[in-house]
Amino acid sequence: MDQKYNKLEGFELTKNKDFLKQLLLKKITEKKSKVSFNIKFLPVFAALLAIAAVGMYMKIDYNNSNTKCNSLGGIWCTYDDHRYGGNSKVWPPASTSCENLFVKSEPGYGGRGYAVRITGTAGTKLGSAYIGVNAFLSEHSACPRCDGIDLRRFRGIEFKIKGSVELGRVMFIIPHEGSALDKKLFTCKSLTDYEDFESDITKDIGTKWKIVRLVFTKDFKQPNWTKPEHKVSMDEVLANANLLKWQYVDGKGHFVDIWIDDLQLF
Repeated sequence: MDQKYNKLEGFELTKNKDFLKQLLLKKITEKKSKVSFNIKFLPVFAALLAIAAVGMYMKIDYNNSNTKCNSLGGIWCTYDDHRYGGNSKVWPPASTSCENLFVKSEPGYGGRGYAVRITGTAGTKLGSAYIGVNAFLSEHSACPRCDGIDLRRFRGIEFKIKGSVELGRVMFIIPHEGSALDKKLFTCKSLTDYEDFESDITKDIGTKWKIVRLVFTKDFKQPNWTKPEHKVSMDEVLANANLLKWQYVDGKGHFVDIWIDDLQLF
Protein backbone atom coordinates (compact mmCIF):
# COMPACT_ATOMS: atom_id res chain seq x y z
CA MET A 1 0.00 0.00 0.00
CA ASP A 2 2.73 2.42 1.00
CA GLN A 3 4.76 1.53 -2.06
CA LYS A 4 1.80 2.05 -4.34
CA TYR A 5 1.06 5.32 -2.61
CA ASN A 6 4.67 6.37 -2.84
CA LYS A 7 4.79 5.51 -6.51
CA LEU A 8 1.56 7.37 -7.11
CA GLU A 9 2.81 10.28 -5.05
CA GLY A 10 6.06 10.27 -6.98
CA PHE A 11 4.18 10.24 -10.23
CA GLU A 12 1.96 13.09 -9.12
CA LEU A 13 4.88 15.09 -7.83
CA THR A 14 6.74 14.68 -11.08
CA LYS A 15 3.70 15.82 -13.00
CA ASN A 16 3.17 18.66 -10.59
CA LYS A 17 6.81 19.70 -10.84
CA ASP A 18 6.62 19.80 -14.60
CA PHE A 19 3.37 21.71 -14.43
CA LEU A 20 4.69 24.14 -11.87
CA LYS A 21 7.90 24.55 -13.84
CA GLN A 22 5.96 25.39 -17.01
CA LEU A 23 3.62 27.67 -15.09
CA LEU A 24 6.53 29.45 -13.47
CA LEU A 25 8.32 29.89 -16.78
CA LYS A 26 5.12 31.22 -18.29
CA LYS A 27 4.68 33.72 -15.46
CA ILE A 28 8.31 34.81 -15.72
CA THR A 29 7.91 35.27 -19.49
CA GLU A 30 4.71 37.22 -19.00
CA LYS A 31 6.38 39.37 -16.35
CA LYS A 32 9.35 40.06 -18.60
CA SER A 33 6.99 40.88 -21.41
CA LYS A 34 5.08 43.30 -19.21
CA VAL A 35 8.29 44.90 -17.96
CA SER A 36 9.59 45.18 -21.52
CA PHE A 37 6.27 46.59 -22.65
CA ASN A 38 6.25 49.11 -19.82
CA ILE A 39 9.84 50.14 -20.50
CA LYS A 40 9.05 50.59 -24.18
CA PHE A 41 5.74 52.25 -23.44
CA LEU A 42 7.10 54.93 -21.11
CA PRO A 43 9.12 56.90 -23.70
CA VAL A 44 6.28 56.51 -26.20
CA PHE A 45 3.86 57.81 -23.60
CA ALA A 46 6.20 60.70 -22.85
CA ALA A 47 6.44 61.47 -26.55
CA LEU A 48 2.65 61.45 -26.86
CA LEU A 49 2.42 63.85 -23.94
CA ALA A 50 4.95 66.10 -25.64
CA ILE A 51 2.98 65.99 -28.88
CA ALA A 52 -0.21 66.77 -26.98
CA ALA A 53 1.50 69.72 -25.34
CA VAL A 54 2.80 70.95 -28.69
CA GLY A 55 -0.68 70.50 -30.10
CA MET A 56 -1.95 73.04 -27.61
CA TYR A 57 0.82 75.62 -27.96
CA MET A 58 3.58 76.07 -30.54
CA LYS A 59 5.83 79.08 -30.97
CA ILE A 60 6.41 80.27 -34.51
CA ASP A 61 8.55 83.29 -33.70
CA TYR A 62 9.57 85.00 -30.47
CA ASN A 63 11.74 88.08 -30.05
CA ASN A 64 15.09 86.56 -29.13
CA SER A 65 16.42 86.27 -32.66
CA ASN A 66 17.17 88.74 -35.46
CA THR A 67 17.35 86.16 -38.26
CA LYS A 68 15.16 86.08 -41.38
CA CYS A 69 13.89 82.62 -40.40
CA ASN A 70 11.32 81.81 -37.71
CA SER A 71 11.32 78.93 -35.24
CA LEU A 72 9.78 76.57 -37.83
CA GLY A 73 12.52 77.28 -40.36
CA GLY A 74 10.33 79.41 -42.61
CA ILE A 75 11.40 82.84 -43.82
CA TRP A 76 9.95 86.27 -43.17
CA CYS A 77 9.62 88.49 -46.23
CA THR A 78 7.72 91.60 -47.35
CA TYR A 79 5.78 92.19 -50.56
CA ASP A 80 4.02 94.98 -52.45
CA ASP A 81 2.07 95.50 -55.67
CA HIS A 82 4.93 96.51 -57.98
CA ARG A 83 4.65 93.31 -60.06
CA TYR A 84 1.11 94.35 -60.99
CA GLY A 85 2.18 97.87 -61.93
CA GLY A 86 1.40 99.45 -58.57
CA ASN A 87 3.43 102.12 -56.81
CA SER A 88 3.06 101.01 -53.18
CA LYS A 89 6.30 100.97 -51.19
CA VAL A 90 7.26 98.76 -48.26
CA TRP A 91 10.24 98.55 -45.92
CA PRO A 92 12.08 96.20 -45.51
CA PRO A 93 12.12 96.15 -49.33
CA ALA A 94 10.14 93.53 -51.23
CA SER A 95 11.97 91.02 -53.39
CA THR A 96 12.50 91.88 -57.05
CA SER A 97 14.40 88.76 -58.15
CA CYS A 98 13.92 86.09 -55.44
CA GLU A 99 16.35 87.72 -53.01
CA ASN A 100 15.15 88.28 -49.43
CA LEU A 101 15.96 91.77 -48.10
CA PHE A 102 14.07 91.33 -44.84
CA VAL A 103 15.53 92.54 -41.52
CA LYS A 104 14.07 92.56 -38.02
CA SER A 105 13.79 95.65 -35.85
CA GLU A 106 14.40 96.28 -32.18
CA PRO A 107 13.25 96.39 -29.53
CA GLY A 108 10.48 93.82 -29.50
CA TYR A 109 7.66 93.37 -27.01
CA GLY A 110 8.63 94.39 -23.49
CA GLY A 111 11.54 96.50 -24.73
CA ARG A 112 13.74 93.50 -25.46
CA GLY A 113 14.91 91.42 -28.40
CA TYR A 114 13.54 91.87 -31.90
CA ALA A 115 10.21 92.20 -33.66
CA VAL A 116 8.91 92.07 -37.20
CA ARG A 117 8.33 95.63 -38.41
CA ILE A 118 7.07 96.88 -41.74
CA THR A 119 6.47 100.47 -42.79
CA GLY A 120 5.41 101.96 -46.07
CA THR A 121 2.80 103.75 -48.12
CA ALA A 122 -0.13 102.42 -50.10
CA GLY A 123 0.01 103.25 -53.78
CA THR A 124 -2.45 105.29 -55.81
CA LYS A 125 -2.07 103.65 -59.24
CA LEU A 126 -4.15 100.55 -58.44
CA GLY A 127 -7.59 100.34 -56.89
CA SER A 128 -6.42 97.36 -54.88
CA ALA A 129 -3.03 98.71 -53.74
CA TYR A 130 -1.32 96.76 -50.96
CA ILE A 131 1.82 96.01 -48.99
CA GLY A 132 2.41 93.23 -46.50
CA VAL A 133 4.63 90.72 -44.76
CA ASN A 134 4.66 86.91 -44.90
CA ALA A 135 5.65 84.31 -42.31
CA PHE A 136 6.29 80.98 -44.04
CA LEU A 137 5.56 77.90 -41.94
CA SER A 138 8.49 75.68 -42.86
CA GLU A 139 11.80 75.83 -44.70
CA HIS A 140 10.10 74.17 -47.69
CA SER A 141 6.83 76.11 -47.77
CA ALA A 142 8.14 78.92 -50.00
CA CYS A 143 8.67 78.49 -53.73
CA PRO A 144 9.82 76.39 -55.47
CA ARG A 145 8.91 73.56 -53.04
CA CYS A 146 5.59 74.97 -51.76
CA ASP A 147 5.20 72.19 -49.15
CA GLY A 148 2.72 73.24 -46.46
CA ILE A 149 2.17 71.86 -42.97
CA ASP A 150 -0.94 70.58 -41.20
CA LEU A 151 -2.39 73.06 -38.68
CA ARG A 152 -5.66 71.22 -37.98
CA ARG A 153 -4.67 70.24 -34.43
CA PHE A 154 -4.58 73.92 -33.43
CA ARG A 155 -7.57 76.08 -32.51
CA GLY A 156 -6.11 79.40 -33.57
CA ILE A 157 -3.23 81.84 -33.63
CA GLU A 158 -1.98 84.55 -31.30
CA PHE A 159 0.48 87.43 -31.67
CA LYS A 160 1.28 90.86 -30.28
CA ILE A 161 0.94 93.94 -32.45
CA LYS A 162 1.27 97.72 -32.33
CA GLY A 163 1.70 100.54 -34.83
CA SER A 164 0.00 103.32 -36.72
CA VAL A 165 -2.59 103.08 -39.49
CA GLU A 166 -3.54 106.44 -41.02
CA LEU A 167 -6.19 105.12 -43.36
CA GLY A 168 -7.25 101.74 -44.73
CA ARG A 169 -7.30 98.29 -43.20
CA VAL A 170 -4.84 95.66 -41.98
CA MET A 171 -5.96 92.11 -42.69
CA PHE A 172 -4.53 88.92 -41.21
CA ILE A 173 -4.77 86.24 -43.90
CA ILE A 174 -4.31 82.47 -44.15
CA PRO A 175 -3.70 81.84 -47.87
CA HIS A 176 -4.75 78.65 -49.65
CA GLU A 177 -1.90 77.69 -51.97
CA GLY A 178 -0.90 74.69 -54.04
CA SER A 179 2.41 73.14 -55.00
CA ALA A 180 2.63 74.89 -58.39
CA LEU A 181 4.70 78.03 -58.88
CA ASP A 182 3.28 81.40 -59.91
CA LYS A 183 6.11 82.50 -62.21
CA LYS A 184 4.94 86.10 -62.41
CA LEU A 185 4.96 86.66 -58.67
CA PHE A 186 7.65 84.11 -57.72
CA THR A 187 5.22 82.66 -55.16
CA CYS A 188 3.26 79.45 -54.71
CA LYS A 189 0.11 79.53 -56.83
CA SER A 190 -3.10 80.64 -55.10
CA LEU A 191 -5.92 78.07 -55.22
CA THR A 192 -8.56 80.73 -54.50
CA ASP A 193 -7.34 83.59 -56.70
CA TYR A 194 -6.44 85.31 -53.39
CA GLU A 195 -10.00 85.11 -52.07
CA ASP A 196 -8.63 83.69 -48.82
CA PHE A 197 -9.74 83.38 -45.22
CA GLU A 198 -9.01 86.68 -43.48
CA SER A 199 -9.65 88.67 -40.33
CA ASP A 200 -9.70 92.47 -40.04
CA ILE A 201 -7.32 93.42 -37.20
CA THR A 202 -7.15 97.17 -37.88
CA LYS A 203 -8.92 98.04 -34.60
CA ASP A 204 -6.28 96.11 -32.65
CA ILE A 205 -3.40 98.31 -33.83
CA GLY A 206 -2.47 101.21 -31.57
CA THR A 207 0.56 102.86 -30.03
CA LYS A 208 0.84 100.19 -27.30
CA TRP A 209 1.39 96.47 -27.74
CA LYS A 210 -1.81 94.44 -27.80
CA ILE A 211 -2.40 90.68 -27.82
CA VAL A 212 -4.47 89.50 -30.78
CA ARG A 213 -6.00 86.02 -30.39
CA LEU A 214 -7.87 84.61 -33.39
CA VAL A 215 -9.84 81.36 -33.48
CA PHE A 216 -9.77 79.66 -36.88
CA THR A 217 -13.43 78.60 -36.93
CA LYS A 218 -14.82 81.88 -35.56
CA ASP A 219 -12.68 84.86 -36.55
CA PHE A 220 -11.91 84.13 -40.21
CA LYS A 221 -14.02 84.21 -43.35
CA GLN A 222 -13.53 84.50 -47.07
CA PRO A 223 -14.53 87.83 -48.69
CA ASN A 224 -18.18 88.39 -49.59
CA TRP A 225 -17.26 88.50 -53.28
CA THR A 226 -15.62 85.05 -53.26
CA LYS A 227 -16.59 83.12 -56.37
CA PRO A 228 -18.34 79.76 -55.84
CA GLU A 229 -15.43 77.85 -57.39
CA HIS A 230 -13.04 79.46 -54.90
CA LYS A 231 -14.98 78.65 -51.74
CA VAL A 232 -13.22 76.16 -49.49
CA SER A 233 -13.50 74.98 -45.91
CA MET A 234 -11.12 76.24 -43.25
CA ASP A 235 -10.24 72.61 -42.53
CA GLU A 236 -9.00 72.18 -46.10
CA VAL A 237 -6.87 75.32 -45.86
CA LEU A 238 -5.36 74.32 -42.50
CA ALA A 239 -4.54 70.82 -43.75
CA ASN A 240 -1.79 72.22 -45.98
CA ALA A 241 -0.87 75.75 -44.90
CA ASN A 242 2.18 77.43 -46.42
CA LEU A 243 2.22 80.82 -44.75
CA LEU A 244 0.52 83.56 -42.74
CA LYS A 245 0.34 87.16 -43.89
CA TRP A 246 -0.46 90.65 -42.64
CA GLN A 247 -1.67 92.87 -45.48
CA TYR A 248 -2.37 96.62 -45.58
CA VAL A 249 -5.07 97.58 -48.10
CA ASP A 250 -7.25 100.57 -49.07
CA GLY A 251 -4.58 103.01 -47.90
CA LYS A 252 -4.96 105.47 -50.83
CA GLY A 253 -1.44 106.83 -50.56
CA HIS A 254 -1.34 106.90 -46.76
CA PHE A 255 1.38 105.64 -44.41
CA VAL A 256 1.35 102.55 -42.21
CA ASP A 257 3.74 101.30 -39.51
CA ILE A 258 3.22 97.82 -38.03
CA TRP A 259 5.17 95.89 -35.37
CA ILE A 260 4.51 92.15 -34.82
CA ASP A 261 5.94 89.91 -32.11
CA ASP A 262 5.48 86.63 -30.21
CA LEU A 263 3.67 84.67 -32.91
CA GLN A 264 2.32 81.30 -31.79
CA LEU A 265 -0.36 78.68 -32.45
CA PHE A 266 -2.67 77.46 -29.69
